[in-house]
Amino acid sequence: MTLRALLKDPTTTAVWSKSASNEFGRLMTGNIHGVKGTQAMEMIQLSDIPRDKAITYASMVCDFRPLKEEARRCRLVVGGDKLPYASDSAAPAANLIESKILFNSVISTKGAKFMTIDISNFFLSSHMQHPEYMKIHQDNIPQDILDQYKAQQFMDAKEYVYFKITKGMYGLKQAAILAYKQLKENLSKHGYFPIPHTVGMWKHTSKPTTFCLCVDDFGIKYHSQADAQHLIETLREYYKITIDWSGKHYCGLT
Repeated sequence: MTLRALLKDPTTTAVWSKSASNEFGRLMTGNIHGVKGTQAMEMIQLSDIPRDKAITYASMVCDFRPLKEEARRCRLVVGGDKLPYASDSAAPAANLIESKILFNSVISTKGAKFMTIDISNFFLSSHMQHPEYMKIHQDNIPQDILDQYKAQQFMDAKEYVYFKITKGMYGLKQAAILAYKQLKENLSKHGYFPIPHTVGMWKHTSKPTTFCLCVDDFGIKYHSQADAQHLIETLREYYKITIDWSGKHYCGLT
């Protein structure tokens, strides 16, 4: 179901209205529910958008993710297909074969253990060199967000609110590669590098730690608590992360 339909249904309005509010709060400067904002986008006057810039649409994707901290999650996806982007926007990500190689390596190596780490709001941590612009109809914006940000002043005659995007967001063609390049730069400062001739395998220069990276999901082979903690503290220096020491779930696999 669409967010608009979920908001109109009395049995689902409260849950999904809060979920949508949390998503806008994450992308902006927070909301009334205590969500901390990333300042990835801000409301803007239509007249302040450069004439040579395209204005794209947005869609809200609603999903149920029982393993996530917020099980009922709304994602605001930018209509990247309407925005020009000349550079190569592809980013490497682990494939199934490399994941299986890592799993087998854990099983066959004495003393090896497996854990997973997930980066929260991964795309929203990367800054874009050039902003993008989009519009969202007020029917797809929760009332508390409209009130908090005084959206009426940014609304046109057809009740569309305009936004300036300054950080990577879902749907933007450049979001994945920007986030990957930033992650690679951050990890390299602490000795972690991609393994040559692989798609998503990484290792440390001196520690026996290796991991598969699939966008923002880490499947990690480690040998000691100290080695695992080194990677954890490295990631925490730049990102908010979720840790699963049991390693029971990785990219939909159990």
